[in-house]
Amino acid sequence: MSRVLFAYALLPLALASCGKSKTEVAAPVPPPPPVMVERPMPRPPQSAAANLTLPAMMPDGSFVTPSRGLSPMATAWHLRAALNVAVLQCAKAGEPMETQYNAFLAAHKSALGRAHDGLKAEYRARYGAQWQDRFDDDMTRLYNFYAQPPARAAFCRAAGPLVAAAATTPAGALDGFAAPAVAALDVPFTDFYRAYAAYRTDLAAWQADRFQPASTPVQVATVQPVPLNRAPILTVTRDLLMSDTEVTSGSGR
Repeated sequence: MSRVLFAYALLPLALASCGKSKTEVAAPVPPPPPVMVERPMPRPPQSAAANLTLPAMMPDGSFVTPSRGLSPMATAWHLRAALNVAVLQCAKAGEPMETQYNAFLAAHKSALGRAHDGLKAEYRARYGAQWQDRFDDDMTRLYNFYAQPPARAAFCRAAGPLVAAAATTPAGALDGFAAPAVAALDVPFTDFYRAYAAYRTDLAAWQADRFQPASTPVQVATVQPVPLNRAPILTVTRDLLMSDTEVTSGSGR
């Protein structure tokens, strides 16, 4: 009798287990959120200070420099100033650049004297009694312009060949040489200004959004689907179920 009760008790488990014969797969684990890292902060080009004041930008994207819009007299004198700064910053005593610069001064002494006098006359006509102060201030700014440290290396590279060329320029051809030379000597500085303006744009973008996903994805262990635990399948023979026909109540033996 007890064997029959045991068999009937196990029958629902056996039947229920038949409906779970297929392997059940665990739900896929969602990927973790991307790891965010702080982007490198932009740095000023050429190790420049972070708070420089740039000259005004022109509509064509160029920058105002002391050598824009000059008269022929002013252009010749600005060339002398630029080459003077180049020799002081880019050459050591006795090097070829120094010799070439002295040759330039000797070959064009008269033309440079006329340029200096003509430029002073322009200041007198423009500023009246204040011309000397304005002239001195502008010449100081001109020398400081050519001596800007961030552009020094590029300026020296540009000035070297021009000092050599100026030394061999014929005495009557200074005006024709000065204009393109002064324009070429502006390029290292306008290139630096352009790079610095781009740095400011990059810095503003960095300040607005300093973080980005990590470049190297974080390795996450993959969870392989495994079968869920199932109730054991019991095999009950018909002989065991039918061997005793006595039915007992819940309070039976």
